[in-house]
Amino acid sequence: MKRWACLLVVAMAVPAFAQDKKKEKEKPAPAKPAAATVDDLVREAEQKTSAGDLDGAAELLRKAAEMPAASGDVSLRLGRVLEGKGEMDTAIDAYKAASAKLTAGAKGEALGRMAVLQDTRGMAEARATAEAAAAADPEGAWPAIAMAHLRAGEGKGDEAVALAQKAAAAGGAAASVALGHAQEARGDVAAAEAAYRGALADPQQKVAASVGLARVLRKTGRAGEAEPLLKAALEAAPGAVNAYKESARVKIALGKAGEAMGDAATAAALAENDPEAKQLATEVAVAKAVEYLRTNQADLAIQDLTKLRDENPTLVAARLGLAKAYMAKRQADPAVAELREAVKLDAANSEAQYQLGQVLHLMKRDAAAAVPAYEKAAAANPANADYRTALGAALLEAKEYDRAVTELGKAAQSPGYTKADAWLYLGAAHLAANRYKDAIAALEKAAVVAPENPQVQGYMAWAYFGLKDAKNFKVYGAKAKALGNKDAQLLSRLARVEAGEEIK
Repeated sequence: MKRWACLLVVAMAVPAFAQDKKKEKEKPAPAKPAAATVDDLVREAEQKTSAGDLDGAAELLRKAAEMPAASGDVSLRLGRVLEGKGEMDTAIDAYKAASAKLTAGAKGEALGRMAVLQDTRGMAEARATAEAAAAADPEGAWPAIAMAHLRAGEGKGDEAVALAQKAAAAGGAAASVALGHAQEARGDVAAAEAAYRGALADPQQKVAASVGLARVLRKTGRAGEAEPLLKAALEAAPGAVNAYKESARVKIALGKAGEAMGDAATAAALAENDPEAKQLATEVAVAKAVEYLRTNQADLAIQDLTKLRDENPTLVAARLGLAKAYMAKRQADPAVAELREAVKLDAANSEAQYQLGQVLHLMKRDAAAAVPAYEKAAAANPANADYRTALGAALLEAKEYDRAVTELGKAAQSPGYTKADAWLYLGAAHLAANRYKDAIAALEKAAVVAPENPQVQGYMAWAYFGLKDAKNFKVYGAKAKALGNKDAQLLSRLARVEAGEEIK
């Protein structure tokens, strides 16, 4: 009886279970989530950008840009993100795609950004793109930035500065970089340095600002500070042709021509049709030849540099290097001939003007003839304190004391100046003009930097002699004598005063 009861229960349960399974099958399937829209992807990309996830943002924007409903603004956003990642070529492609869909101000921005990147990549198309940007949006910030770079590259400094300043309000750090480039073209390297430094903190402009700042540092004799900036820039943006070019030139300035060859070769490979990149390879060859001078092989340097000059008669670097080789051989006349040709080819080449002044001043012993060359060197590179110091020293020898004081004062007070030379010559100029107290003030500053310099101590002695201060004359005269000062008149006068003669 119990067994039949159990079977009856099971039999009754089976239909109920089957009915429940049927109901489950009849339930509607859960709705699939709606596909993400362009706006959804853009919003999510913005969130990732704000969180610093540029890779994630770029991936989302790529997906959005591929959707049929995507506007040109999506590609513009993608370009900005890729630029921030240092992916120049893909950013250029994104800006190109954006410009094809956009109009007016947005199109001007896409083209302007693209032009600046093309310039950084050493692409000849940069000019046409910048002009197209200006045509799309004549009053826009990015077209003005692109045109400022273009005009600066053409040497039109004033026009470039005006364009960069026009973009300053809306262009941010990019406008600062353009202003730095413009100020360089104008010859104001101090203003250029300030502009570049002002843009370093911006992630998108850090590479361009670093390259510009490195160039200014090299031009003002601080190539050692420039090298790490360029290394970091190339790590962030391996496609930055301008960074490779500047890295090569910095290494040349640091006497690393062998290392410079690699950077020059990379620049030429990345920018196949860039004549500057091709010329750079020749500049490196010149630097390699100049390196012979360090091992006292001037004849080999002259041999290689003569060949390079003959193959490239308009290359200033070859003539400048050959002149240095002749200077090492103490052959002033052929050195002057090469340097005069160099400054004919490029009157604004500050180093060629400076070296011409050096040969005329120190080898030909004609300070007055050296002054014009030094003046041009200082005018072409006003922030270079060494050029201005040399000018002041030549003016001192030419007996133009007031002018010497002016130039040497500027040199001595240059930002970061740490040498004794300008203070020494400044003291000498005041001494020659019988301004003894001014001479002492300048010479004391020289003595802080070079306390063991016999010339500094000798000039100090003469300044106190001019003030009829026998006590200090003897103190500084004795120091000068002990340090090896050979001024016969000073030593004779010192002996007489030490013997009791009064200063009259």
